[in-house]
Amino acid sequence: MTADGARLEELWSTAAAQPVVSLFRTAEAGVATSRGPVLVGVRDTGARHLLVPIDPRHTLQEDVDGRAVTLRRQELEDETSFRVYASLALVDDRLGDLFTALCAEALTRIDATPDRAVTALRKTLADWRSLLSGSRRTLTPAELAGLYGELTVLLALLIRDPGAVAFWTGPFRSRQDFHRADIALEVKSTTSVESRSIRIHGVGQLDGGDGRLLLTWLRLRTDRGRSVPDLVDEVLQVADDEAAFLSALRECGYQASEREVYARRVFEVVEQRTFDVGPGFPRVTTAGLVGDATLAGLANIDYDVDLDSAPAVAARTDADPVATFLDQA
Repeated sequence: MTADGARLEELWSTAAAQPVVSLFRTAEAGVATSRGPVLVGVRDTGARHLLVPIDPRHTLQEDVDGRAVTLRRQELEDETSFRVYASLALVDDRLGDLFTALCAEALTRIDATPDRAVTALRKTLADWRSLLSGSRRTLTPAELAGLYGELTVLLALLIRDPGAVAFWTGPFRSRQDFHRADIALEVKSTTSVESRSIRIHGVGQLDGGDGRLLLTWLRLRTDRGRSVPDLVDEVLQVADDEAAFLSALRECGYQASEREVYARRVFEVVEQRTFDVGPGFPRVTTAGLVGDATLAGLANIDYDVDLDSAPAVAARTDADPVATFLDQA
């Protein structure tokens, strides 16, 4: 997330931490208009708002039918003041990142034309309407983190082998993220500051069959670093098959048209661990079922693995996963 977006998140958190004594808890957004400062607000329901001050006589054409955001006239009054605002509110919590990016751009435009703040707000909303309409689903923060991890590994592979895009099979529903000959590499990323627990999807994800399976785990920080679009640009500079890479990106749900949204969230790898997955590693596989256990009629088996557990720690390796993946015959 960019500095502007991170600052907004901080302001909303600050407002939310205030005692609940009225309908809204607010904080100044750092942008002034001719009618006063723009505020970020958190309603008593927890919903986030961007509050742009307007003249009480201003007739605001409200937009209350949006599935993602609404624009309403909002009056705030306390013992000493009465103010009216054009309130932009987030309706769909799943679009939190998109709303933050929208508000950051609106603040930039309002700051440039403080005498026409509502005009700037409406123009920003109009420009973002296609994204907010739900016609395209943007990647969630967790999905972006996962994609960032895979692209980090892909870029390291491409530096050694410009044709390594061919090994990135995860976007096409393969069991693991990367395959080459009889070796596979699965990449897991987390933005948790403490946990080393990973979510495994299906009984096949940690099943290497007769080949070798490496698991690389990345811990990402989110207050600095590079964005997914930054990594996409770097991959395009070194990959010898641009079309195959872009096709894989589309399969991941990444659309270049949403670059501006994704560019506002950044990551940096701060910890990396690699595991040689085999007998003894904590996992669920078809071959590991015993007795009358069967997978017949079962589906969507997801489970968590604690990488700090003794069996997982015993499987940890100091080998470079990229070098091992490319050098193994």
